[in-house]
Amino acid sequence: MRYISLLFFTLFSMPSWAHVRWFVNSTQFPDVSLPIDPLFYSILVAVVGFCLFACIITRQGLLGPVTANPVMTDSFFFWRILTVIMALFFILNVVLGEFIAPNLQLDTGREMIGVCLQVAVATTMVFSVSISGLMILLIALTSSILLPFSAVIDYIPELFGIGGALILIGPYITPFDKKMFSRFVNFIGGRGSAVVLLRFMLGLQLLILGVHNKLMLPGLSLTFLEMYPYYNFFQLLGWEAFSHLHFVWFVGLSESLLGVMLMLGFANRLVVGLLATIFTITTYVAGPTDLLGHLPIFAIAFILLCESVNKSPNQPQLKTAS
Repeated sequence: MRYISLLFFTLFSMPSWAHVRWFVNSTQFPDVSLPIDPLFYSILVAVVGFCLFACIITRQGLLGPVTANPVMTDSFFFWRILTVIMALFFILNVVLGEFIAPNLQLDTGREMIGVCLQVAVATTMVFSVSISGLMILLIALTSSILLPFSAVIDYIPELFGIGGALILIGPYITPFDKKMFSRFVNFIGGRGSAVVLLRFMLGLQLLILGVHNKLMLPGLSLTFLEMYPYYNFFQLLGWEAFSHLHFVWFVGLSESLLGVMLMLGFANRLVVGLLATIFTITTYVAGPTDLLGHLPIFAIAFILLCESVNKSPNQPQLKTAS
């Protein structure tokens, strides 16, 4: 029964607490190793099994119509929501004195660089989504130069994905961008390329978070779980043998494999729908502390749910920017 429960709860990993460095001092955590025991291998089999099952049931002919038909491709509603959220995200970061995330702090003297870049994203969004996307790319590049790479690696793929996607989607939703950039955007794939870029970079972000914060450094996530033990819901269900380190392995493996599935385009809608559900649940559990940092992820999830689907011979083409 416990192993059946394990397979079921594979559906409910915790990627929205992926940024454990928001809560844990990344220089102070125990040096521990993941437990290599029968439960370790059971988790491996259950998570890999779920990923294979997801790929199989979303093949054409099984859940093909559900997973291979884009919806709302005649609308840019969720793309506009993403632009508003990104402007709000960077403005609130400035108000709160943060640069991208709570655990990233620019040195004194360089703080104004972060302020100016984040304000620029919001102000340019008023007339040009593409230029605003370019500013987000500049923020990603600047952070990789001014901050330790081991810290910014948790955020760079997401920033590059959003920035690049906004550059590509700009001509569809703002007159200035349509006049200035539509020929370039159509040449490199337009809206379709924006969707693929978002999907690939979100998958890469999940993979990095799973490996970097959990599988490579299990002590970091162990410290987080000791601070917030209720995240290990297996123990709440009475499964005492499912230790915090087993849970770290479970979550790290789940994030990594789901990220790889997104990068490769396997079972896109099922994976994104699962992630959106988990983000909603864990945001409710964690409260407003997590909400600001995960606002862009919610917007991306809705875009991918509508437009990032498994390939089908009859899949309709997305609009061009003409």
